Amino acid sequence: MAGGSNASLISLVVLVLAVSGCQAWDCSATDRAILLDFKNSFVDNTGVFSSWNSTSSNCCTWQGVTCRESDGAVLELAIVGSSASNQQPYRDTSYSTVGSGLVGLTHLQKLKIQWVLFNGGIPSTWGAFSSNLIWITINNANLRNDIPSNLANIQSLERLDLKSNHLTGSIPSTFCSHPNLNYIDVSYNDMNYILVPACLQGQNNITIIYGNQGQSTSPGSPGAGSILTVASSVVLAFGAISTALLFL
Repeated sequence: MAGGSNASLISLVVLVLAVSGCQAWDCSATDRAILLDFKNSFVDNTGVFSSWNSTSSNCCTWQGVTCRESDGAVLELAIVGSSASNQQPYRDTSYSTVGSGLVGLTHLQKLKIQWVLFNGGIPSTWGAFSSNLIWITINNANLRNDIPSNLANIQSLERLDLKSNHLTGSIPSTFCSHPNLNYIDVSYNDMNYILVPACLQGQNNITIIYGNQGQSTSPGSPGAGSILTVASSVVLAFGAISTALLFL
């Protein structure tokens, strides 16, 4: 009997440990507050942020949030809305801009937001993202205005994907001396200047995709002053531009 009891006790301990190992670590109160503020900046009639609620203390369990198991630090955000007409969360007009506070996620490595409408510019504060951030993907989000030049301050950034928005202007020349950036996609926007700075055209090991300007699939109207259509689709800047531009 004693042997059987010991075996049962050991099995119970193993089961408890296994279950505990599957539980998500709690995120910090600071990260949770930042995410709730981001959620509250949108009118969300379709429930994209439905799991992000004030009654759930652990933001590591929220849809689209990935945390580090050792301490619950938020590492990745992947928020994807619906492409169906008029089914996207959109900026609450009581907020002049959205997403500024995300720079407070000091361990964030990847930021991916699609079909969630910013209806405004990329926050200028994003230039202050921590050196952990390597990936920014914001698509079909009705981003507007020029790309902030201080995004180049994110020295760890490797990939910048801003396709399918209503951005104007050109790729900032501040990226020319960036040490790690190897991929830029600004296709399907409303950019209307010389899109690729000369200093980037001779760069090695960077892919720049910039075609189909004026053909955005993002909700929202074309950016003000958009008059240029770029009909090429890809620049592979490995020392030289390999495709031609057609200005219409």
